[in-house]
Amino acid sequence: MTPPSSTNAPLAVVTGASGALGTAIHSRLTGAGWRVVATYNTRAPGPARQNGHSTWVHFDAADEASTEVLRQAVDAQPGRLHAVFACVGAPSSKRPVAETPIGEFHSVHEANTLSFVRTWHALAKRARSDGTSVLAVGSDAGQAARANNGPYTSAKAALEALVVTLAKEEEQHGVRVNLLAPSLIDSPLAQHVMTLKGVTDPEDYFAQLPWGRPLALDEVAGACIELATAAHWSYVTGQIYPLGAVR
Repeated sequence: MTPPSSTNAPLAVVTGASGALGTAIHSRLTGAGWRVVATYNTRAPGPARQNGHSTWVHFDAADEASTEVLRQAVDAQPGRLHAVFACVGAPSSKRPVAETPIGEFHSVHEANTLSFVRTWHALAKRARSDGTSVLAVGSDAGQAARANNGPYTSAKAALEALVVTLAKEEEQHGVRVNLLAPSLIDSPLAQHVMTLKGVTDPEDYFAQLPWGRPLALDEVAGACIELATAAHWSYVTGQIYPLGAVR
């Protein structure tokens, strides 16, 4: 772990901060002077990302001990916990439900849904005392329910239900909980997903999207931070916000 450089800076948690979107959110926050407790699972942060504004901890949705590790890391930080960004996720193998092993359903739900539950178990007490804003990153797949994507679609739909439920439970504590559901983001994960779908010409695939392109990582990160932290969003809770365009 790397200690923060200033105890006066606002504090946030970014789970899945080693992924593409988590990295973009983490970079924007630390660049703006925030202190961040950032989590990783399989990809440890390199030296360039271990700056004085970040405290990195290992967090595995399949490991009960991860809950306590994250709780301790956040409780060690002074000041108010302003925001939590839940960015942990994993894709499916893009097979029909009949051909998808039960184990894949377990692992995909663990990454996309149960990781959010573990995050809340770790942070609930601190978030309640601080009136924290929680932003979960979902996907338009949670509503689109496309063929050959059963584990991911059902996991993201379950995440949406959890967000709305949690918002209703935690409103009395001043905690806001919302979800941003972006469409396809230009990222290494998107390239991997397109390979699974049999896409051989990504540029041609992108050209068929609204505006002829996927979402950029930076614009999704900016929308996440805006929704979670901007004063003019302080009324909203229990909302599912799509980030996409008509097709």
